[in-house]
Amino acid sequence: MQWHKSTCPYCGMGCGLMVGVEQGEILKVRGMKDHPVNNGKTCALASQLPPVFKAPGRLTQPLIRRHGEFEPVTWDHAITHVAGEMQRIIKQHGPNAVAFYGGAANLTEEYYLMNKLMKAAIGTNNVECSTRLCMSSTAAGFISTLGVDAPPATYADVELADLFFIAGSNMAISLPILFYRIRTAKNKNGAKVIVVDPRRTKTAAIADIHLQIRPGTDVALNNGIAHILFKEGFVNEEKVQEYASGLCDLKELVQEYPPSRVADITGCPESQIVEVARLIGKAKAMLTFWFMGYNHSTQAVFKNNSLHNLSLLTGNFCRPGAGPLSITGEANALGNRWVGALSHLLPGARLVANSQHRQEVANFWNIPVKNIQPTPGRSILEIIKGLHSGEIRALWVTTTNPAASLPNTSWIREALSKAELLVVQDIYHPTETTQLANVVLAGAQWCEKTGTFVSSERRIELVEKLIEAPGEAKPDYEIIWLVAQAMGFEKEFAYQTPEEVFEEWKEITRGRVCDMTGVSYSRLRGQVGPQLPCPSPDHPGTPRLFTDWQFPRPDGRAALLARDYVEPVDLTEKEYPFVMITGRLASHFNTRTRTGRSPKLNALAPENKIDIHPLDAASLGIVAGDNIEVTSRRGSAQGIARLTFEVLPGNVYMSMHFGSALGIGEGKLANLLSQATYDIHSKQPELKYNAVKVSKVVE
Repeated sequence: MQWHKSTCPYCGMGCGLMVGVEQGEILKVRGMKDHPVNNGKTCALASQLPPVFKAPGRLTQPLIRRHGEFEPVTWDHAITHVAGEMQRIIKQHGPNAVAFYGGAANLTEEYYLMNKLMKAAIGTNNVECSTRLCMSSTAAGFISTLGVDAPPATYADVELADLFFIAGSNMAISLPILFYRIRTAKNKNGAKVIVVDPRRTKTAAIADIHLQIRPGTDVALNNGIAHILFKEGFVNEEKVQEYASGLCDLKELVQEYPPSRVADITGCPESQIVEVARLIGKAKAMLTFWFMGYNHSTQAVFKNNSLHNLSLLTGNFCRPGAGPLSITGEANALGNRWVGALSHLLPGARLVANSQHRQEVANFWNIPVKNIQPTPGRSILEIIKGLHSGEIRALWVTTTNPAASLPNTSWIREALSKAELLVVQDIYHPTETTQLANVVLAGAQWCEKTGTFVSSERRIELVEKLIEAPGEAKPDYEIIWLVAQAMGFEKEFAYQTPEEVFEEWKEITRGRVCDMTGVSYSRLRGQVGPQLPCPSPDHPGTPRLFTDWQFPRPDGRAALLARDYVEPVDLTEKEYPFVMITGRLASHFNTRTRTGRSPKLNALAPENKIDIHPLDAASLGIVAGDNIEVTSRRGSAQGIARLTFEVLPGNVYMSMHFGSALGIGEGKLANLLSQATYDIHSKQPELKYNAVKVSKVVE
């Protein structure tokens, strides 16, 4: 067996993997020893990757729906059909009638090609990514606080911190390698751990203080902590004003958040809030983490800003062991943001609304600047609205499953069914989304194609092709450039290899926070990649950003932002008295497109369970193991009752994974209940807070 270096295709940690290949098959996957992220360790998802290559349902050729049934066709036919339909719709309805939505597991090279096709050649900014559901609020938080979307800290800070503040993240389940490092640092170095979560999770179990807040009240909590930091003299105001603006406005706002009021809002004891503030004030180096419990909210950006305030007020920024460190939910979410994978972005961490940025990109692509629209395109939920209204006629989807992952599932599926052209590019069929497609294109997956990922600590890694894709399946980048060529853009898309795409793309990053001009495939091949920016071949990479306390904002300072608490939109009332929270399981990922086809992972969690507090269960006549139904204003879903004190009374918890495509039946998916309301600043939906009612299913 031959062993090859790779990088995990699941979450954004960027764990180094060794892949065992024999006779053209992947037989084993293990952690890479001495890799700076995981040092030989791996989670269950990565170790169970080999079975997915031989799983039933693998796409091996393109399909076109005719008379309600899918028929296999040649690639020439499929490419010509997709290109012709795109051209027809653009000619009849204009460039903004087409849109693209991809997964954050797409290679950076693939999103570069799609951005160039849509934003330069076709002339629409309707390019979206599943990072909209995951990290767009983190990005907006960084931009508003720091001036740029770039996590400033590094994983190496874990071993240097003496305080961890973990909010809205059950990392023991979703980020087990990071959790292992934090738990080890706690045991070895005596670091303290604060966990903010409405549930008593495995992560909360190691906390010195667990703030079991009411869902959605984080902004009030953070303002209350800031109130105490000011009141008890933990803020060196003169020093803070040297590197951060907005101190006076923030100080005035947080006076309205004394511990008594914050306790009423959050449900946490006053004494606990004060104790947390004092721990933060006395910490030598605090590292903050947050995840979807923050970002899936109508106040998500404000949660990010108010958390960053705590770090800035106490000087816990831009130095070893201190700072904010967001971990992306998918393997290449940061790389895809930097390449322009959202409708308001351009390649190189640029914005479509910035005239200088548009000119820079137009010059690079050698096109008139007027070809790049100056206003953001539609977010994915706005694309869905456009499908309903008829303003969007064509949607091209790759490596993601929006018919299961987007909120208010019935509304989503109805919209997808209205598309004149729904192209779905995936590795399996059926999925909830491929079943609705007009055209299904067979893509190559991880280790069947070559390209780059950028992890949450800004580390760029090469993922190489190790085996052949089955049948006629093609890499996503090849499919994109073939469609572009068939649409008449042969000169602009005259690529033969992904390395050619990378060499072009990296030049547009020169001088930017994502500068990768010092990186090449040859530098990355078989080696651990550097952290960006990396501006020259001899540059070692940049572990931490802004260590000079200079920030890319007009005055060179970070921003302390006064953010008021606002209640969630979908409030509980008599008919819908419970709050439903959603999240991940250790044995599954997203909509189970891959993990649901792994026998061992599926055996660990074969069915949907719903957590409910024993007092609530008793009042409803529910016992453990009952089939129960949870209903919101949008729909209903069923699961097996699990009675637990891990959730607060009045809350229920359901995992996000269980759609209908893998034979477990309709009506198990949490997103049947969720709402399409979103944060107006990031346009990220509020998946984590839904008013529901609960009942026992009478057989």
